[in-house]
Amino acid sequence: MIKELIIIRYIDISNGEKRLNGPKIVDSLDNFFITSSKFTEQIFFFSRPPQPAVVIGLNQDVFSEVNLNFIHEHNIQLSRRFSGGGAVFVDPGDLNYTFIDNDDGTNCGDFKRYAQPVISTLKKLGIDAKMTGRNDLTVDGKKVSGMSALKIGNRFLCGGTLMVDVDLAAAAKALTPPKAKLQSKGIKSVHSRVTNIRQFFDPKYKNITMEELQNRILLQVFHASDLRDIPIYTMTDDDWKAVLAIADKAYTGDDFVMGEKPNDDYFRGRHFDGVGTVEISFSVQNDVVTHAKIYGDFNNPNGDLKAIEANITNVPFAKASLTEAFRTSHVKENIGNVDPEALAEMMVKDNYDLK
Repeated sequence: MIKELIIIRYIDISNGEKRLNGPKIVDSLDNFFITSSKFTEQIFFFSRPPQPAVVIGLNQDVFSEVNLNFIHEHNIQLSRRFSGGGAVFVDPGDLNYTFIDNDDGTNCGDFKRYAQPVISTLKKLGIDAKMTGRNDLTVDGKKVSGMSALKIGNRFLCGGTLMVDVDLAAAAKALTPPKAKLQSKGIKSVHSRVTNIRQFFDPKYKNITMEELQNRILLQVFHASDLRDIPIYTMTDDDWKAVLAIADKAYTGDDFVMGEKPNDDYFRGRHFDGVGTVEISFSVQNDVVTHAKIYGDFNNPNGDLKAIEANITNVPFAKASLTEAFRTSHVKENIGNVDPEALAEMMVKDNYDLK
């Protein structure tokens, strides 16, 4: 049984439409709500992308996940968020929903709990949406919403993108995940995996607007029957200045977004149930690992990946040696519940190649 979700306040960010000119502002908005002393209770808000963009997870390799030529040719923005999870294509046909809560020891990372109001709303509109895997909402086996999480101190966010009228053709060309990742999900392409929810609405809701859908979710989140009963906070000019200051400080150039391009001998990856895909780019000389870099769409944005990378460098390229190196690297805390031996096996066996 899912523990009741309690949210205290709805944050109305609609007066910031002109300021929300890119993914980095939305990401900074998340950071603001988590860290600001002005907000200590449970809050909820919506946002919509003003233009097409690809947003990748904190630990992902942009060069293997994104068709950079395509997005540049079509003026699609590229951004990297501070939270984990996988790459997503977003555009005005998306409705983003975000919960900010306090960690009580049971709720952080509980995607099912925070997806429940959206699932319940969709069911009322005739859509049999389900939570599948660790953080996806699906309809008829196709993904309609992906969720991500971010924790700073005792506060965290849990939210997702709900695909309503997204340009699926552009999404399929913009995202290029490694074949091994798609195969782990039993699919052949991004296009075959995702879809819009518009087609699944009950006939009388086929023409529902984004605003109407947003309001229905809002009522479900707050267990209300009238929007006037929902406690609302409207963003002030000072709030927006604080958000923009976070954006200016955090996004100092392309280095954060693009990351380090893998230029190693090997690039291998494996999907782990309940965790996500873990990828390692590494080089070997004289049967010793000389360099390693970890990527992935796992939802732990706070792990010390550099410590793991250092621990498996200068180690003999052998399963037993690498298993021991991963075992002493606190993999569970830094990535997720992954068996160290499975990571070692991934590195030494060529059937996990992503190149």
